[in-house]
Amino acid sequence: MRSLGPAAIGGVAAVLWLIGCGGADRRDAPAPRTTRVEPGSLATVPATFDHNRMIVEVEIADPSGGVRRAAAWIDTGNQYLVVGDVLAGELGLDRSGLETVPPGHSADSVSPAPSVRLGGVALDLSGVGVRIRAGVRPFPGIPAEVNLPASALRKLHVVLDGPDEELTVAAPGLLVSRGAPLPCRVNPETGLLMVEASVDGEAVPLGVDNGSAGTWVSTRLTEGWLEQHPDWRSSLAAVGSANFFGFPFETDGVLTRVPEIGIGGVVVRDVAALGLDQGLFDWYSQKSAGPVVGFLGGNILRRCRLEIDYPNRMTYWELGPEPAGADLDIVGLTLRPEADGGFTVAAVATREGVAAVNGVGAGDRLVEVDGIGLASATMGEAVAALRGRPGDRRRLVLDRAGSRVEVDAEVLRLP
Repeated sequence: MRSLGPAAIGGVAAVLWLIGCGGADRRDAPAPRTTRVEPGSLATVPATFDHNRMIVEVEIADPSGGVRRAAAWIDTGNQYLVVGDVLAGELGLDRSGLETVPPGHSADSVSPAPSVRLGGVALDLSGVGVRIRAGVRPFPGIPAEVNLPASALRKLHVVLDGPDEELTVAAPGLLVSRGAPLPCRVNPETGLLMVEASVDGEAVPLGVDNGSAGTWVSTRLTEGWLEQHPDWRSSLAAVGSANFFGFPFETDGVLTRVPEIGIGGVVVRDVAALGLDQGLFDWYSQKSAGPVVGFLGGNILRRCRLEIDYPNRMTYWELGPEPAGADLDIVGLTLRPEADGGFTVAAVATREGVAAVNGVGAGDRLVEVDGIGLASATMGEAVAALRGRPGDRRRLVLDRAGSRVEVDAEVLRLP
């Protein structure tokens, strides 16, 4: 995180707005409708990104009456407050359920959600369920101690600004919206939202999930696209932004590039999309605002300034600069981050039946990439180490059942 804390950033921003002098580095900050901004009603905080996932600092009330600052992963695709076991212990949350769940699973806590503030703005967590996961980081590979869900944001006006790396939260009716407007539907209980996007001339109901590094859609869509467009290439297994956590079903995903996705008045080009069984999205639909056939993930949202006016069921979209480097110019491995800080190869991508990498197998532990050690690396760091220009070589060091194996791998343009 940056040296200037979120509360300070939010307070400075409010003062600058109040005196009508935003300063050069605040010229694009969301503008309030009035110069009378009540304390605790508006904040803009800096964000960092890892594997397209937004991380910010939050303030959590601890049992002693003090404040515990923690790195929080903002996740619009989740409805539960998920806390790492170590932080949960400091906050006095019930963790007894961890004794009965398998490793790597969440345990429901009987404790109510603690008081959480973001840049001084209190988040309404009333009725939000709390789940505990073992370890400092509740999710391996994600540099955060807590997962902050959509349900914590569902009563606010929120700006997820990928290009400027900021998060704004405001009381309803306070901000002047900007960007291409697009109505959304919101599940009032979970906070999950969905919009209608346009792909290949078809209206497609999709969730908006910045908790996912990439965009996932039903194979009902990808099969139709590939049949209609034989020139669209495809490969098997999730790589790049499509690689979430190396779940078993990611290894069978159909990866393709979608030339354009229209979201309201914004057109996002060259989007990696992973096709998965519709059953996954039937499950997702149960927590969303209605039936969906996929979700827009971080590979799109990181490129956008997305404003979500939850109370008025509206979103506003602005597209930022094209990202530097190509998402799918990569050594074709699906990675699974482990609780011990390492990475296991979940799958080797294949294209037209040919493996993208020779000499690597599922179950190998990826130890180094070009001399970069991956012990305790983040998911973003590990995936970035595999990227490059097509034709580049990467020296992989693997642990295979206790034996050291070195492989010379080529960066390919997938799919």
